[in-house]
Amino acid sequence: MRSLLLLFVLAIAGCGVNPPIQGRADPYAPSQVHFDSDEIRRDTAIGEPILTRDEFGLLHVTLPIRSAVDLQLHVQYRVTFFDSNRGTLDQQSWIDKTLTANTPDQIDVNSVDKLAADFQIDFRYPPGY
Repeated sequence: MRSLLLLFVLAIAGCGVNPPIQGRADPYAPSQVHFDSDEIRRDTAIGEPILTRDEFGLLHVTLPIRSAVDLQLHVQYRVTFFDSNRGTLDQQSWIDKTLTANTPDQIDVNSVDKLAADFQIDFRYPPGY
């Protein structure tokens, strides 16, 4: 009788509800500049983004960038603007940019909505590069 009771208790315990599988927290703080590969990250050097607003309230972003290798680089970038709740306001299509070897350059972009509060710039090498 005792072993029957033990089997019953074990059977009931095994019928419990499994907990949901939850996502894990990303240990890396979100950045405003992203690269799609280590190669393009190593080949370029970027400075601190400069943010300003014009008289119409549009957000302007200037990002210093250069080829950090002794080669002319052909890269692509796209910019996404976000509102204060990190909702996407606008995402531009990929834009081609040529970086002269070891020569300072910059990318200048602006929002089309005065609600823009933040931005993100993504870099990649053109497909097939």
